[in-house]
Amino acid sequence: MIVSRYIKKLIKEALKEDIGKGDITTSFLFKKNFDVDAVLVVKEDGIICGIDVFKNIFLFLSPSFRFKFYIKDGDAVYKGMKLAEIKGPIKELLTGERTALNFLQHLSGIATLTKKFVEKAGNVSIYDTRKTTPLLRELEKYAVKVGEGKNHRFGLFDMVLIKDNHITGIMKVKKIDRVSAISYSVEKAKKKAKGRYKVEVEVENFDEAVAGYRAGADIIMFDNADEKELKRFVDYLGKDRKKVIIEWSGNVTLETIDKISKLPVDRVSVGAITHSANSLDFSLKIL
Repeated sequence: MIVSRYIKKLIKEALKEDIGKGDITTSFLFKKNFDVDAVLVVKEDGIICGIDVFKNIFLFLSPSFRFKFYIKDGDAVYKGMKLAEIKGPIKELLTGERTALNFLQHLSGIATLTKKFVEKAGNVSIYDTRKTTPLLRELEKYAVKVGEGKNHRFGLFDMVLIKDNHITGIMKVKKIDRVSAISYSVEKAKKKAKGRYKVEVEVENFDEAVAGYRAGADIIMFDNADEKELKRFVDYLGKDRKKVIIEWSGNVTLETIDKISKLPVDRVSVGAITHSANSLDFSLKIL
């Protein structure tokens, strides 16, 4: 991955959070600095992600670090596998160890969970959401891609997504029913977007989906909906099915994705791949 200026700033702040006024344990124990060899080992099966961040944390502390990696982001790794050899000054190694491992384990956890969803979903695409850790979105969405998932909008600025609360707000201000509010919202968004942005709308049933479709929505998202309503909408579209993208969302789990993937949808958005992924465990050992 390309370590952007933002990620470099993130690394700096993460190290500052951990180091504070100084690594007192290391400074108390080691008067002189000297080079050591260390190995990075994974302690459970998964998908590796975050190697460049891991490297750059140590390089931020000392440019003299040297690395030999046996894997790359996206590779499957297995319990007990040696992933890398590291050579560098012991003081900086001990100071940066925890921060480097924290990023690596978190991003690898997201990539691992994403890959599990992708494998179970078959031909249906798995998309992430904005349910990310504040300030870590760039890295977490990268981890989703490493796990072979796809990125939904990055933020509020790159796509129109008309959600339940938007619709409720329009209902209140315009004094109209929900279906009419969906039509109004999509039509207004399409006019404002002028083709620059995709327009997606969240719906719960057939009538709402038809309203969004007729108003020109590019993507119809069935959120926590009844499968019968979705199938009814697909039947309604008939030969025009390919004119709109259909997305499914809401409490998607590894236990339910098999069934969901058999529905007539193009993609499934899964908040869990970023907000509920368990970290993958690693160990960094000095030889």
